[in-house]
Amino acid sequence: MAALAVLACPAAGGETVDPKGLVRLPVDVRNSGPDAIVCQAEIAHWFATDLASIAPDDHASLDLRFDTLSRVWAVMNARDEALPVERAWCGVKGSTYETRWDLPLGRDQPQARRLDCRPEGPSLACR
Repeated sequence: MAALAVLACPAAGGETVDPKGLVRLPVDVRNSGPDAIVCQAEIAHWFATDLASIAPDDHASLDLRFDTLSRVWAVMNARDEALPVERAWCGVKGSTYETRWDLPLGRDQPQARRLDCRPEGPSLACR
């Protein structure tokens, strides 16, 4: 299994999510493509952090949390603070943002999921 990045960033702009309502909703991602992929989360509209780097024919579990009270997605940092996630994606390493596939982080009925990712044209596609 691919190693997950440890989030060492401070809370973006001092904003954190109350951990009382947090539930773990992991997203398992398999890389079925020929190149490594990187999954990232946007913590603030100006900052993204790596969630995982996944080698070809490998997989990783993205440790995402959902706050059932505020209906906000979050990731934990090294200080065990829950940081709000604005959006998350996976893309081919080296051009992650340009080839990104946005993870569906619905707020109505959030759930853990399994995705299989591979290149499709100029972008990554995950199903």
